[in-house]
Amino acid sequence: MRFLSIVIAMAALGAHAFDLSAWRAQRDLHVREAERLREAYSNCLQRLDHPAEDVSVPVETHPDGSVRLIVQAKRAQLFLDTGLVWAENVVVRKFEPDGRQEIRIDARSCVIDRFTKSGWAEGPARVQHGKTSFAGRNIYFSSPESYVRAFDGADLQTEGVKMEGVGL
Repeated sequence: MRFLSIVIAMAALGAHAFDLSAWRAQRDLHVREAERLREAYSNCLQRLDHPAEDVSVPVETHPDGSVRLIVQAKRAQLFLDTGLVWAENVVVRKFEPDGRQEIRIDARSCVIDRFTKSGWAEGPARVQHGKTSFAGRNIYFSSPESYVRAFDGADLQTEGVKMEGVGL
């Protein structure tokens, strides 16, 4: 009976184990998506003709219809043929279903894919999530996965993290 308990405990631990190959596959998918959006950003710059000023573009909604992801920019242009939004002096906000802000991204310029709900912020950008701030250059983000990655330089700052039992 003790052997069976150990096998069940090992199986339960295995169910929550870190899957390195799945993590690598997901990481590689994000890198390919970032590369696609970086190229799309350059293509949008070449196609800019008459960006609108002081624009708010809802990109994603919650099931009840409330805004989940919105882009607010000093200048922006929608490319209906590709589903892309190019924006300059931009704030991207992601909201909880109750309307509270979950994530805020401030960037000089970016492109957002309205279909995948992901984006590329060219140059410096800052991401705020509660008391955690993440800054870097050339940032890829995915709203559905709440994923952010800086490709150049990264600075992570957070408040309220307790490291009990760690001797520093």
